[in-house]
Amino acid sequence: MSTTVLVEPQARRPRRQRSAWGRGVAASLLLHAAPLAIAGGFWAAHPEMVHIPDQAFEVELVRMQAPPRPPSEQPPGPQQTEAAAAPAQPKPPIQPRLQAVAPANVETLPLAVEPAPTPAVSAAPPAPATTAPPARPAPPAAVAASAQTWEGTLLAHLERRKRYPVEARAQRREGVVHVRFTMTREGRVLSAVLERSSGHAALDREAVALLRRAQPLPKPPPEIPGDPVSLSVPVEFFLRSR
Repeated sequence: MSTTVLVEPQARRPRRQRSAWGRGVAASLLLHAAPLAIAGGFWAAHPEMVHIPDQAFEVELVRMQAPPRPPSEQPPGPQQTEAAAAPAQPKPPIQPRLQAVAPANVETLPLAVEPAPTPAVSAAPPAPATTAPPARPAPPAAVAASAQTWEGTLLAHLERRKRYPVEARAQRREGVVHVRFTMTREGRVLSAVLERSSGHAALDREAVALLRRAQPLPKPPPEIPGDPVSLSVPVEFFLRSR
């Protein structure tokens, strides 16, 4: 900061007065210039720090080109390129060596064979104590005799109820008709069919009708098995001679 002092021209003054005035002006200038000098020295020693705002800088790296190779004096030929270095082959892993260990002396013992268990035999239940002797089957001769007796009784029963057809009698028709029938053990006839014809229809019809008309038939004996009982019987038709 500077201070300007204006000095107005004055008329001529006496020399002594002008000398005193000059000294006063010099002292005033000195007093005003001293702070300015001190301030100027301070600012010279401590310049003002100017804050520069941050700016983004972009740096571009440019690859420098290699200088051109000098021309080769060798004759032109196929250009050779350096072969790429072969990749290093990995070393095979080192396998640890296994040492065979001799087996210790092991004493082999025979296997104990367990005997197979024997199946338990169940004791037969005791036979009931009875005083009566067991029933014995009838001998074959007795069965045959009983069957013949029953068949004779059955044929006699049918003979007493047989009817000679009038037409066959007038024409003197004779013959034997075989009829197969099924009956219950109570003597009731379930079915009757012609098994063998006599050759005359009238005689055949009478033989089949006879079985149904003659029931109840004689009951079969116990020696003849079955329920129902099936059998075949002959029915005879003969005229008496005069």
